[in-house]
Amino acid sequence: MWKYIKDELRPLRGQKLYLFLIIVTILRKTLFNRARAMDAYASVDANNFIAILATIIMLGIVLFQQTKIKREIRMCNTFFYYYLFAAISVVWAGFQFITIAGYKAIEVIVSFSMIILVMRNLRNITECFKFVMVSFTFCNVIYLIMGFRSGLFHDNAFPLLSITQFLLILGAVRYRLSNWKQMQHHIIIAIVTMILGTSTASWISLIIGLFFFFSSSKKGVNVGQAIGIGVLFYGIYQLFGDMIYDIVFGNKTQEMIENGSGRKALWMAYIQGWLESPIIGHGFIVGEKGAIAAKYIVFATNTSHNMIISVLVNTGLIGLGLWIAFMWKQCQICWYYSLRKNAYALACFPAIIAMFINANSFPVIGSEWSPTSIPIYALLIFIFVYIPQSYKKDKRQTVL
Repeated sequence: MWKYIKDELRPLRGQKLYLFLIIVTILRKTLFNRARAMDAYASVDANNFIAILATIIMLGIVLFQQTKIKREIRMCNTFFYYYLFAAISVVWAGFQFITIAGYKAIEVIVSFSMIILVMRNLRNITECFKFVMVSFTFCNVIYLIMGFRSGLFHDNAFPLLSITQFLLILGAVRYRLSNWKQMQHHIIIAIVTMILGTSTASWISLIIGLFFFFSSSKKGVNVGQAIGIGVLFYGIYQLFGDMIYDIVFGNKTQEMIENGSGRKALWMAYIQGWLESPIIGHGFIVGEKGAIAAKYIVFATNTSHNMIISVLVNTGLIGLGLWIAFMWKQCQICWYYSLRKNAYALACFPAIIAMFINANSFPVIGSEWSPTSIPIYALLIFIFVYIPQSYKKDKRQTVL
């Protein structure tokens, strides 16, 4: 196992500063996280000063190296379009929220660009794929440390990482991008995180992801095979439905299941808040973390617990249009290249389907930067940039 871990980390040795800055921001939002009220976001203390300083340093590095990553930025343009729109939402949110709407959007753009730079400095697509895996496992290990330290394992964000990585691992082994020995440490961490996280939405998303996984083969996505797998899944549920129900929903009552453990009322409150400014929203983060939803419900959280609703209340229909363009491009790339038997596309497609579905329980993306976003950024960049590159390379080799 240690041999494979060293092999994965070896290509990253020349990027210690970049990785240190990324790790600092992850740890600041996990092991050293401190909850803050909305009206405290404008203040700067030692905790968020570290994040601001790291973001400034990363911004300087990205600007200095921007000529090297112009092509990658262009290939990820739909992602940047949304967050640039999010950044200018401070204009209608109010400049008193510049440290919220403006800074948070810039933080996402800078963090995403930093991951582009790290992956740009790797030698080949194999090393880039390994980096994606390492980033998932690193964040899941942090989650396990947090869970054992506090005794609280239930979480909405980290199980999303575990199911996404689990599907990636299955795809990597199935399409011979890796093998079980090379993946064993990743799959152990992913499974433990998945089980301890006890997230119903993640289990449901995993099942949907598995449906897409088994509906494809080396020949690509197959509609007939998808129908057959659907029938098989239905048969398994008929035979083992009670067991599956207990695993997925745990001790939740029927009422809790039907209203999404209170999410239904929360979603309706945020939707009512969005209708106050349907076209441009209330401003990035401001709409979601402000008192918008609190007008319509006796309690309100700092997240809508839904990716699409987060986008709507923050940036309105214009933002939703940009966000859908981003999601569509991701799926289009995976679909297009999977039909051309690209192994990386076949491995990634079920993973991003499950990820996007799970994000409608907790908006890891579509909202502010979170500790779970780094591996997701890496996966998105891999799809935008490296899957098309790998296909073109394979095609050239075939011609030769």
